[in-house]
Amino acid sequence: MEVTRRYWVVVAVLVALCAWAFVLERPIVLVGAGIIGAWLLTRQYRFISSTNETVDALSVEQDLDRTRLTAEETTVGRLTARTTHPVDVHVQIQTQPPIGSDGGSTSSSLEPGETRSQESFTLSWPIAGQFEFDEPVVTATDSLGLFRVRTTRGTTPTVTVEPRAPREIHVGEGGEQLAAGFGEHSTGKTGSGLTPAEVRRYVAGDSAHQIDWKATARLNEPHVREFEAETDLETALFVDHRATMATGRDGETKLDYARQLALALVENAMELGDPLGWYSIGDGGIAHRAEPNADESHYRTIAQQLRALEPTTGPTDAQSAEPMDPAHARRTANHLTDDSPFSAKLHPFFAAGDQYVQRIAEQPLFASLRTAAVQLDGSIRTIIITDDEHPTELREAVKVARRGNGQVVVFLTPSVLYDLDTLGDLDDAYRRYTAFEEFRRELAALERVSAFEVGPSDRLSAVLSAGNRRRRVEQ
Repeated sequence: MEVTRRYWVVVAVLVALCAWAFVLERPIVLVGAGIIGAWLLTRQYRFISSTNETVDALSVEQDLDRTRLTAEETTVGRLTARTTHPVDVHVQIQTQPPIGSDGGSTSSSLEPGETRSQESFTLSWPIAGQFEFDEPVVTATDSLGLFRVRTTRGTTPTVTVEPRAPREIHVGEGGEQLAAGFGEHSTGKTGSGLTPAEVRRYVAGDSAHQIDWKATARLNEPHVREFEAETDLETALFVDHRATMATGRDGETKLDYARQLALALVENAMELGDPLGWYSIGDGGIAHRAEPNADESHYRTIAQQLRALEPTTGPTDAQSAEPMDPAHARRTANHLTDDSPFSAKLHPFFAAGDQYVQRIAEQPLFASLRTAAVQLDGSIRTIIITDDEHPTELREAVKVARRGNGQVVVFLTPSVLYDLDTLGDLDDAYRRYTAFEEFRRELAALERVSAFEVGPSDRLSAVLSAGNRRRRVEQ
């Protein structure tokens, strides 16, 4: 039990009365002081007794609408206090939210004669982690404010806050979700293996172990069963984490979606036992490099590096401008037909095709793929995860990657789906998405190249719905 300032004021009055009675030799004053002292002790005893009964009968609950959420989200809670009989003292209950939450503590009170109180509160959770509430602090005070008792009582819910990460990832073409999981592959060849391929007639030289006795009995002549030859598909994974991949809200940037896809591809390669190499491409070129390998530790290392991947700061001066392809340059040069000093000065820049080659060679993604193509077998499968901010560079990089018998798969994060400002104008967003789709189809039309879009499915649905509405209006 604690005593308050008011208590000490009363004690000071008692001391003063006693001193006055002694100095003035007035016993009646001393009797009055004794009465006040007895009253104070009686009130103290009653307060302790009443408080013990109140605390024993008190139940305090802290309830939250959600105990698992994502960083920067909010929860709504309730602080409820109940007793089995009306309280005789003033009771205040105050929450103790964990460090890591924003919103402050909330208090609720029970006045003498009440049996229940409830208060709502809202907390935001800016950082990820697991947080546990402390028991609320219960403070009982007598009606005159002379005595106070503090204790803790109540439930202690735990909140799990997960980091912001992409949800409802769309991977597909033109708004259509990819039907099957990416990564499975077949060889197209027959031989020894586990997967049945076809049944054919027995010919001299076939092993007796290959005879399919059920087919032989059904067809009345010997048949053998061929099996699909098993082989590993060597893959090189290129993940772009240049500055443009930072577009989007925290936890839902282009790079966040690219990372989730890349981790899924790593897991798929590990399940199939496919040798996997990987390269991360920053604004300065290759930041991580790992040659194709199928060791379990190799897959784990790639996954760890992917999880730690952050966007780089920005391009160098040589990389800041998108190169102009030769055809466009030639068309521009043909328009400079006058003899003005301005045209004469610009004409060489548009007419020289070697400048285009030099500018492309300086771009990080193209340079990285060209370097890797020298070291890797031409029949390797190349997977590129990037955005649509460098179309000319990407187009040329894909051409390098598919040389020989190489297969190329490109996953693109459309900028329009991550630029939150543009989503305020859905008609303009649809126009931008249409331009992106034309570029994706252009890539997919190249021989041995597949191209897919990667982004938040809810935003893509909103953009496509706006396009459908506009087409209906135009009709």
